[in-house]
Amino acid sequence: MRRTAAITILTATFTCIAGTIAPATAVASAPAQDEAKTAPLPTAKEVVAMMIKAQGGEEALTKHPTASMTGKFSMPAMGMGGPMSIKTSKGSMRIEIDIAGFGKSLQGYSDGVAWSIDPASGAQLLEGSMLESMKRQSNSRGDLDLFKMWDSVKVTGRERFADTDCVLLELKSGKEREVRLIDEKTGRMIASRTVQSSPMGEIPIVTTIEAWKDFDGLNIPVRMSMAVMGQKQVIEVDKMDFAEIPPATFALPPAIKALVADKKARDAESKTVTDSDSDSASSSDSSSSKDSSSSSDSSSSKDSSSSSDSSSSKDSSSSKSGSSKSGSSKSGSSKSGSSKSGSSKSGSSRSGGGE
Repeated sequence: MRRTAAITILTATFTCIAGTIAPATAVASAPAQDEAKTAPLPTAKEVVAMMIKAQGGEEALTKHPTASMTGKFSMPAMGMGGPMSIKTSKGSMRIEIDIAGFGKSLQGYSDGVAWSIDPASGAQLLEGSMLESMKRQSNSRGDLDLFKMWDSVKVTGRERFADTDCVLLELKSGKEREVRLIDEKTGRMIASRTVQSSPMGEIPIVTTIEAWKDFDGLNIPVRMSMAVMGQKQVIEVDKMDFAEIPPATFALPPAIKALVADKKARDAESKTVTDSDSDSASSSDSSSSKDSSSSSDSSSSKDSSSSSDSSSSKDSSSSKSGSSKSGSSKSGSSKSGSSKSGSSKSGSSRSGGGE
């Protein structure tokens, strides 16, 4: 969070503020890209290594797992602004911004829950890409875990931005995409481009880093300007300390706890309905299977019975036919015997036959 993360963390809150209190105008266009240079592009690992070195190195990035930043947020064109604070500790985060004429906006992440409360939208749970973004930004290791936090990290080209030669580092995770413009000489991030999901739709955001400062060996951006919905928003950090933060600081507000409980109840109800439908479908399949088996058994029984009957009929018919033939044979034998007997008695008849 304490490095370039401060840019992304505040985006959702600032986007909401801009959409609520400022008219939407044309989004500032991204700087035009120069023609690609002939020199080979550095690898993503080489660029990330440069970024880590520019921020103070691995030792500085892992030295303080807890940090508090204070500063201010402003929208110069509208004359609006107010104090802000960002606190992070061991994977939890809390952001507060108090703008005169608008009210206090809160954002946080803890135990897998990302949330926000502001005068315009009230209390709400952040889900999808915003949840994943808050989860990444609460990681105190920051760019040390860049390859773990994003599905894809690659160098896509070069561009001259704010009179600085930069390489483009593209980060992707699911539908999320962020492009960081990194000074090829110093490794510092000069700007970033992303698209933020919000209740008002997808909003392109261009962030430019204008100043850096060292805090106990850790170099972080201390002045950033963002072009959001045609409005310039400025973030300035004036103080940073690494004192221990009470765990209660990251506790979910009552309104958020109520939303979490409601979500769990709805998820449980949905699961019960799904399980019930699944059991019903399983029971139906089982019944169909039994019916099919019964039908098959019945059919087999009928076929077997029919086959048996047919076989019995054939056997019976064959038996009768055999009996008839046997009877004929016996009758024939009897007749033959009589004939022979008759012939034996009449020798004249045999002689006459021989002639």
